[in-house]
Amino acid sequence: MAEREFECIQRQLVSLRRENRFLKVGLIFCLVLSALPYLTGFQPTVIRASKVVTERIEFVRDGKTVMSIVAHPKVNGLVIQDKNNLPAVCVNRYQYGGAMGVYNRSGNIAALMGALPEGGALSAYNNAAKPVAMMSALPYGGSISLRDNKMHEFVAVDATPFGGRIEIKDLSGQTLWSAP
Repeated sequence: MAEREFECIQRQLVSLRRENRFLKVGLIFCLVLSALPYLTGFQPTVIRASKVVTERIEFVRDGKTVMSIVAHPKVNGLVIQDKNNLPAVCVNRYQYGGAMGVYNRSGNIAALMGALPEGGALSAYNNAAKPVAMMSALPYGGSISLRDNKMHEFVAVDATPFGGRIEIKDLSGQTLWSAP
């Protein structure tokens, strides 16, 4: 009787081994089949998501990053960077308004436009990122200012509800002409 039980146990072991092999081969086949689209380079063209959390979005051409979008390092906003990670454009949001800036090829600010609840401002900068032209428009008036490379104001135009002023100065800051 013990011999019969031993043969029965052996047959069950052989059956379990065959079943085990079949399950292993089936599992490998399923893994290969499920990974096949990714192994062949298939990439979905549309990705749907209700929320995406990321630190950087890269735009790639021929396998190389040509532009990217990142969070502004100092304020609430976004920076579009070129292939060298230098800023090209920024968009910022403040408590009472926002701003948009454009950078030159060196990564220095070239122009900045700001919006406030009651007006706005526009500034142009030289290659060293120093303001050379500024214009503001507010409810109580506006102004235009031109400066040289050393930040000396040489033209100023102010307008208020009560009148205006135009002033031209020399390099030392002395008024050469003004009206009125």
